Amino acid sequence: MDGGACKDMGLTGSVRHGRAASSSRSGLRIAAALLPVLALGACALPRSGPSARDFTRAGADGSIQLVEATMADAVEARQPRPLGFDAAWREAAASTFSEIGIGDQLTVTLFERDGLNVFAAGPDGYSRFEGVVVDAAGTIQLPYIGRVHVAGLSPIEARGAILRPLRRLALSSDVTVTVTDRRSESVTVQGDVSKPGLVSLAPQTSRLSAILGLAAPTTANLELATVTVRRDGRNATVRLSDLYDEPQEDIALKGGDVVIVRAAPGTVNVLGAAGIQGRVRITRRNYSVVDAVGDARGLNDSLASPSSVYLMKLSSGAEAVAANPRVYHFDFRSPAQIAVAAAFAVQDGDAILISNAPFAQSHKVLSTFSGVLTTARSATALAP
Repeated sequence: MDGGACKDMGLTGSVRHGRAASSSRSGLRIAAALLPVLALGACALPRSGPSARDFTRAGADGSIQLVEATMADAVEARQPRPLGFDAAWREAAASTFSEIGIGDQLTVTLFERDGLNVFAAGPDGYSRFEGVVVDAAGTIQLPYIGRVHVAGLSPIEARGAILRPLRRLALSSDVTVTVTDRRSESVTVQGDVSKPGLVSLAPQTSRLSAILGLAAPTTANLELATVTVRRDGRNATVRLSDLYDEPQEDIALKGGDVVIVRAAPGTVNVLGAAGIQGRVRITRRNYSVVDAVGDARGLNDSLASPSSVYLMKLSSGAEAVAANPRVYHFDFRSPAQIAVAAAFAVQDGDAILISNAPFAQSHKVLSTFSGVLTTARSATALAP
């Protein structure tokens, strides 16, 4: 009886072992069946950007201009964009503030003796009219005197223009004319400033730097901020730092000028196998490829191919819409190429793409396959 029981137990154990082996073989067959599917689908696995092969293929078919970056290219890229005022702007004469203009506010003081006493005199013996505005026709309106044309005249000449009709009313009279607010000699300040709006020019505040001092630019980066002056349909731009460093850039302003301060430094898009992807802010002049990659936390150690770093020049409108934009290739395995990248300046709107290393895709395939095997083994272990 005991021997039969042992035999039954041995038979049962053999049956279970056979079932386990069968289930294991079944799991292996499933994995083997999935392996070709995984191999064929490897190219469909997600990646963070074009591969080096994609760039080479695009360069060969002419869809991009693929260029191996050299130090000569870097020197050309570092040439600053021409900014500053030309001779016509610099040599324009400053306003003399001698003429009354449309919109100016005047104070007219009348002195009268031995006349008809048509003007009520104050305690000091004279009549004062404040806030008299020169209208669009260039005239002012005074009681009993009527309209007097004063635009284009100096205050002394305006005095004579008022005295002529006044002396028909007062035998002994005199006038003083003072410009209290030169609205005709004012500029508009806009952009990144604390005090935007209309600013009146004066002999001591007729230069660009003086007006900016009143408007108080808010930019924290003087090296990249720019100032644009718009006059008679023309624009000219200067860097804010150059304005303070080079006296010839501190031009005289004229009434009607528009001054625009722009503090936005621009950004570069860093894509692909970088430490972080996204827009990187340009923080200084001649901001380089190495600066941008560094600010993007460098290359991703587990994904990036150091030999496949690309700069796509899209900073100008013409290149941005071109059918074959220019793309510079850098090999970060080479110290000489890193030096080129450190000297190669980027501009607002450029894009840097870091390709995945070939092993990164293989690693993804192996990880996926490993997951399938783990699932098969788990199914085998749970099989009855």
